Amino acid sequence: MTAFIITKKSNYLTGQVKIERRLNLRFFNLIFGFLILILGTVQLVVVNDLAVKGFTIRELKTEAAKLESELLDREAQVMRMQAHQELNNKVSRLNMVAVGEVEYLTVNDNNVLAKK
Repeated sequence: MTAFIITKKSNYLTGQVKIERRLNLRFFNLIFGFLILILGTVQLVVVNDLAVKGFTIRELKTEAAKLESELLDREAQVMRMQAHQELNNKVSRLNMVAVGEVEYLTVNDNNVLAKK
Protein backbone atom coordinates (compact mmCIF):
# COMPACT_ATOMS: atom_id res chain seq x y z
CA MET A 1 0.00 0.00 0.00
CA THR A 2 1.40 3.36 -0.92
CA ALA A 3 1.24 6.47 1.16
CA PHE A 4 -0.09 8.56 -1.71
CA ILE A 5 -2.76 7.95 -4.27
CA ILE A 6 -1.64 9.19 -7.65
CA THR A 7 -4.37 10.26 -10.06
CA LYS A 8 -4.03 11.54 -13.60
CA LYS A 9 -6.44 14.11 -14.98
CA SER A 10 -6.42 15.03 -18.60
CA ASN A 11 -7.33 18.49 -19.75
CA TYR A 12 -9.14 18.09 -23.05
CA LEU A 13 -8.70 21.71 -24.07
CA THR A 14 -4.94 21.93 -23.65
CA GLY A 15 -4.15 18.25 -23.99
CA GLN A 16 -2.00 18.23 -20.87
CA VAL A 17 -2.12 15.48 -18.28
CA LYS A 18 -2.18 16.71 -14.71
CA ILE A 19 -0.90 14.33 -12.02
CA GLU A 20 -2.35 14.73 -8.53
CA ARG A 21 -1.02 13.14 -5.41
CA ARG A 22 -3.39 12.70 -2.49
CA LEU A 23 -2.66 11.23 0.88
CA ASN A 24 -3.99 7.73 1.38
CA LEU A 25 -6.36 8.06 4.37
CA ARG A 26 -6.10 4.39 5.28
CA PHE A 27 -2.33 4.76 5.65
CA PHE A 28 -2.76 7.99 7.61
CA ASN A 29 -5.31 6.39 9.95
CA LEU A 30 -3.03 3.40 10.53
CA ILE A 31 -0.08 5.64 11.42
CA PHE A 32 -2.31 7.82 13.61
CA GLY A 33 -3.70 4.73 15.41
CA PHE A 34 -0.21 3.38 16.15
CA LEU A 35 0.85 6.81 17.38
CA ILE A 36 -2.13 6.96 19.76
CA LEU A 37 -1.39 3.42 20.99
CA ILE A 38 2.29 4.18 21.62
CA LEU A 39 1.61 7.51 23.35
CA GLY A 40 -1.10 5.92 25.50
CA THR A 41 1.29 3.19 26.58
CA VAL A 42 3.99 5.75 27.38
CA GLN A 43 1.52 7.83 29.40
CA LEU A 44 0.37 4.74 31.32
CA VAL A 45 3.96 3.84 32.20
CA VAL A 46 4.78 7.40 33.28
CA VAL A 47 1.63 7.72 35.43
CA ASN A 48 2.34 4.34 37.04
CA ASP A 49 5.93 5.38 37.79
CA LEU A 50 4.77 8.67 39.32
CA ALA A 51 2.20 6.88 41.47
CA VAL A 52 4.81 4.46 42.81
CA LYS A 53 7.22 7.31 43.54
CA GLY A 54 4.42 9.22 45.29
CA PHE A 55 3.71 6.29 47.62
CA THR A 56 7.43 5.88 48.29
CA ILE A 57 7.81 9.58 49.11
CA ARG A 58 4.81 9.46 51.44
CA GLU A 59 6.26 6.45 53.30
CA LEU A 60 9.66 8.12 53.58
CA LYS A 61 8.11 11.34 54.90
CA THR A 62 6.18 9.36 57.51
CA GLU A 63 9.35 7.55 58.55
CA ALA A 64 11.29 10.83 58.68
CA ALA A 65 8.64 12.41 60.92
CA LYS A 66 8.72 9.36 63.21
CA LEU A 67 12.52 9.47 63.42
CA GLU A 68 12.50 13.20 64.11
CA SER A 69 9.99 12.69 66.93
CA GLU A 70 12.16 9.92 68.34
CA LEU A 71 15.23 12.18 68.12
CA LEU A 72 13.46 14.92 70.06
CA ASP A 73 12.44 12.39 72.71
CA ARG A 74 16.04 11.17 73.02
CA GLU A 75 17.37 14.72 73.28
CA ALA A 76 14.86 15.50 76.03
CA GLN A 77 15.89 12.31 77.84
CA VAL A 78 19.59 13.28 77.59
CA MET A 79 18.84 16.76 78.94
CA ARG A 80 16.91 15.31 81.87
CA MET A 81 19.77 12.95 82.69
CA GLN A 82 22.37 15.70 82.43
CA ALA A 83 20.46 18.16 84.58
CA HIS A 84 22.47 19.45 87.54
CA GLN A 85 19.92 18.39 90.13
CA GLU A 86 19.73 14.87 88.70
CA LEU A 87 23.51 14.56 88.80
CA ASN A 88 23.61 15.82 92.41
CA ASN A 89 20.96 13.25 93.40
CA LYS A 90 22.97 10.45 91.79
CA VAL A 91 26.19 11.58 93.53
CA SER A 92 24.46 11.74 96.94
CA ARG A 93 23.17 8.17 96.48
CA LEU A 94 26.74 6.89 95.95
CA ASN A 95 27.72 7.78 99.54
CA MET A 96 31.10 9.11 98.54
CA VAL A 97 33.25 11.40 100.67
CA ALA A 98 33.95 14.89 99.43
CA VAL A 99 37.52 15.65 98.49
CA GLY A 100 39.33 18.01 100.83
CA GLU A 101 42.91 19.15 100.51
CA VAL A 102 45.06 16.95 98.27
CA GLU A 103 48.68 16.23 99.15
CA TYR A 104 51.06 14.93 96.53
CA LEU A 105 54.16 12.82 97.28
CA THR A 106 57.43 13.54 95.61
CA VAL A 107 59.71 10.63 94.86
CA ASN A 108 63.46 10.89 94.50
CA ASP A 109 64.96 9.02 91.60
CA ASN A 110 67.49 7.33 93.93
CA ASN A 111 64.86 5.41 95.89
CA VAL A 112 63.57 2.18 94.41
CA LEU A 113 60.82 0.12 95.92
CA ALA A 114 60.97 -3.61 95.61
CA LYS A 115 58.92 -6.40 96.96
CA LYS A 116 60.77 -9.43 98.39
